[in-house]
Amino acid sequence: MRSQRGVVWPYLLLGVALVGALSFGWYQTMQKNRLALDSENKYMSAFHKLKWTSENIEERTARLLATNDRDLQESLLADLRVYSAQAVEHMSVLPLVNTNHPRIENFLNTLREQSDLMHNRLNEGQSLTEQDWTLLTDMRKQSVFFEEELSNLLGIVRQGHIRWADTVRVTGAGQSGTRNTPIIKSVVALEKALTPPPGEENSLSPQNDPLKAPRVDPGPRVDQAKAIAAVKNFVDMPLKGEPTVTGVSDPEDQEHTFSLYFINAVKENGTPLNFGISVHGGHVIYMLDGRAVKEKTFTVPQLVERARKMLEKRGYRNVSYISAAENDGTLVMDFAVVENGVAVMVDKIKVMLAMDNGELVGFDAKNYWINRHSRQLGRPKLNVDQARAHLAPRLKAEGGGRLALIADRRYQERLVWEFRGSVDDQRFRVFLDASTGEEVDVQRIVGDPAPPLNEV
Repeated sequence: MRSQRGVVWPYLLLGVALVGALSFGWYQTMQKNRLALDSENKYMSAFHKLKWTSENIEERTARLLATNDRDLQESLLADLRVYSAQAVEHMSVLPLVNTNHPRIENFLNTLREQSDLMHNRLNEGQSLTEQDWTLLTDMRKQSVFFEEELSNLLGIVRQGHIRWADTVRVTGAGQSGTRNTPIIKSVVALEKALTPPPGEENSLSPQNDPLKAPRVDPGPRVDQAKAIAAVKNFVDMPLKGEPTVTGVSDPEDQEHTFSLYFINAVKENGTPLNFGISVHGGHVIYMLDGRAVKEKTFTVPQLVERARKMLEKRGYRNVSYISAAENDGTLVMDFAVVENGVAVMVDKIKVMLAMDNGELVGFDAKNYWINRHSRQLGRPKLNVDQARAHLAPRLKAEGGGRLALIADRRYQERLVWEFRGSVDDQRFRVFLDASTGEEVDVQRIVGDPAPPLNEV
């Protein structure tokens, strides 16, 4: 009997091990499926919100052209300013990394900027000019087409003919080429159709190019070899082969933009990397890692501290954590360099870490290198308690306030007190002018329905 039991035990142990392995595999599969479903729902939610804002933009522009009431004009322009800004946010959530759509971006940004300027003009007692009405008429035509194309795309999606996951696979940061999906084809068709009429080619150009020239000289010109060396130093890990320069923007500084080398590299495991290195100074302006993240192992505090150390190692010292949001298995974090006790948020740096192993999968320092310059920040006239008294009485403030430098909606830098607070289950960041207590900006960071990137 003993010998028989001795024979049975190994089989029992093997069975237990087999069950454990199957259970773990089932759990891993469930986790991956859940993340995939969460991503699909996130993109669908963003697209529905984009469609809803397009309907409001179309309706407001139509009413604006039909009314002669100054108060109603002012109200409609205020709505257009909000809806166009929301549309830009919703577009940014969609998985369209490798698709260029500058005309769509220009249309939405110009609508936001011009509606804000016209609203301010009416608020100051002025009237809209014929040039204003011409521009509004043109943007009305654009908004009609924009809404119609989104309706057509939504109809296809609702019928289950296409999924966002297919577009994610071919538009990831590491993908290249011309592979299309029905979604990409629809966006490209919309992009091509948003062409301004003759004589108004500049009417839909944004006033603030995201890659405009830096405000201060970032350093002496570097050659391609030094740019490649900057990539190797930044990655700080073995690469498969030598990084290659695939292009350069404004190499002779004739367009007065931010001159960049575009460099591709490959990790030893085959993961593609994309870099933008400044022609002047050889700084890493952005980096994208093409791998997909399927699991969540690290916590938010762990990744925030890890990102802080990564920034310090790469020369960005004395940074203040601003916020974080989860996006497809990565934690997207914003940091600001602190100057004289002020978090300079206009120079923010974005760090993206994989939540499965804490690896750096994205880096964006465009705002830092473009906006940084010598500033006289001054001193706040209001202390933190005096500023807090200007908060809405319905807002339940959380913690203390901190001094920050942000840009208002007219891109003017303002010294503010930042407060976090909640109303019911909605959480906000509120920025109050540090001299007057005027409300400069209110940002919803957590709520239902969720903002484009819900903070964690």
